[in-house]
Amino acid sequence: MGLGDLEFFHATNNEPFVRRYLWDDAAVPREVSASIVEGVAAAFAEDGWGLWKIITRDAGAAIGYVGLWTFFDEPQPQLLYALREDCTGRGYATEASAQVLDHAFNTLSFAYLDASMDVANASSARVCERLGFGFLGERDIDGKPTRFYRMHSNEWGGARANRR
Repeated sequence: MGLGDLEFFHATNNEPFVRRYLWDDAAVPREVSASIVEGVAAAFAEDGWGLWKIITRDAGAAIGYVGLWTFFDEPQPQLLYALREDCTGRGYATEASAQVLDHAFNTLSFAYLDASMDVANASSARVCERLGFGFLGERDIDGKPTRFYRMHSNEWGGARANRR
């Protein structure tokens, strides 16, 4: 995702379904979206990671985004994705996240990758479980119960083989 994707990124973040879990149901100001898009460009240039648009193969439509991003002062970025609500339940999140895992482990040589989500976000927990992430536990982040998952690089090959 580049600087030319600001309108798409901003609109996606302000969809009610995306806002519910990623933005604590608050409207996302354009300045925040712009700052993140600029940060994505810098992260790709400096570290080789960031966020990508999720594009459907059949129609070539942009339906969300996926990638690596920093949260909660963790030592490395985490898996992140956002999809339009009408595109959930079709495997897009799992397929796109698998591409990010390949990049994190095979290109960036991460030893592990974490993912976190609101406890109420059961569909994201199922995506992590389908991919082979192990449950780490729950903790309160800014007063919100948050679930954490982790996958080590040596677990990725087996998880990928089991998905097929």
